[in-house]
This record gives sequence, structure tokens and C-alpha cells, in this order.
Amino acid sequence: MRIRGYATGTPCWSELRTSDTAGSSDFYHELFGWKPVDLPNSTGAEFHLRDMAVAGLAPALAAGQPAAWLTYLASDNLATTVESVHRAAGSTLSPPAQVAERGHCALIADPQGAVFGLWQRGAFPGAQVTGEPGATCWNELATRDVAGAASFYGSVFGWTTRPSIYSEGSGYQEWLRETSEVAGLIEMGEMYPPQVPAHWRTTFEVDDCEAAVQRCQALGGTVSFGPYQAGPGAYAQLTDPFGAAFGIIAVRPEFRTPLD
Repeated sequence: MRIRGYATGTPCWSELRTSDTAGSSDFYHELFGWKPVDLPNSTGAEFHLRDMAVAGLAPALAAGQPAAWLTYLASDNLATTVESVHRAAGSTLSPPAQVAERGHCALIADPQGAVFGLWQRGAFPGAQVTGEPGATCWNELATRDVAGAASFYGSVFGWTTRPSIYSEGSGYQEWLRETSEVAGLIEMGEMYPPQVPAHWRTTFEVDDCEAAVQRCQALGGTVSFGPYQAGPGAYAQLTDPFGAAFGIIAVRPEFRTPLD
């Protein structure tokens, strides 16, 4: 589905930060069919799907930092949102900065340590395609302090939570902006080693979950768990050859968002 803009407080962009941009580019090209496109006057690049921007690619934020997918949330006034972050006990890791004519960005950590980006659009609104095979379809926060996260994101973005209507009884929750689902929320239990911090993660849609798992392994990636049936489809969590974790899901037809 082609996207032309994002409401403030909604996920708008996913960007891979990695120590090996060339190797990562090759991996995701083979896995999802993405075409890397260099950005002018930048160390970063975009991944394109059918000539539309689907995700970002950039060097790791600091030397030695693990590769990771970074979720960006849209803001129509970056300065005001950053002020709200500070009032809610979050912190700024990278202050608001202009990215040429594309827009403005900032890097934030919530009080539990989960890192995410803020994006105020200029010429670039965010992902131009989503919710179809090869594109981002969901972002979720994993945290050990669900109540603390609800307080922070509720204060900054006005989000509320509800138990998932897709995975009843699982403990999984959904973030709502007014009445619209915008992201997921999961409590980190004993299966997560103590050293794993709270984090945002990205899920991409695929046609066939089992086939994508096998392709990931053939390309040097690993499987953390799955595939298994999770709410709207078959889900697996993978790690690319450079350490970045991400999810994939093959969405059942009845859960697909109809095209405009």
C-alpha cells in the first residue's frame, strides 16, 4: 500500500544501523528484493521496493555498537515533542538536527532505555510503501516495565493500550492513537537475558514465512524462534548476519488492509 504521509505519533520509518552496510545491503536485497539507493551528501542509503522507499540503511551510531533496526515516530513539531520527552523522564541521545531538505530528526531513549527516532518531515515523509510483502508492517516495543512505558508514551504521544484483539490471552498489547492501532507492546519475561535492554523492533511482511526463514538461513542469518501462528499470520523472529534482529510475518488474507 502506497503511503503519502503519517500522523504525528505513528511509526513512519525503519532504519537499519549496522557496522557492515555493504554486507547488509546484499543480505536484504536477496531476502526481500530491496534495491539500495545511495543518498546524496550522506553516508546513508535507502532500500527501495518497486522504486519506492521502504527502509533506511546507515552506519552504526557508534563504533562497536550492535547492529539494530531503529523505529522512527512521526512528529509535526520536533522541538515540542522533545520537550514532552524530557518532561516524561525520557532523554535525548541526539538532539534535533536537519537532514538536508528531507526533514529533521532526533534520537530518543525512553525511561526504560528503549531507543527510537523522531522524524519531522520535510520533503521526505517516511516509508512510501507499507503493509505488503517486502515492506514494514508492524513495530513493537519490548520492555520489562509495561506500566512505566504506558505512562511515558501516553504522556508524549497520547497513546493508550489494550489487550491484543488478535492474540487474546497472550499478554500482548496494542498501542492506540485515539482509536487506531499504531504499534505493539510486549512484556519482556524470563526468556530475555538480563543484559538485553528494552527495545523497539520491526516486522516485515512476507508471502511465505517458512520460505523466508530458509532463505535467511541460506544467506547467513539465524532464526531466534518460529515460524509459529501469531495472531494475523505465521511469524518468525530472525537475526541478520551482522546481528540486527527483526520479525517477519505472512499475513492471512482476512487481516490485510484493503487498498484505497
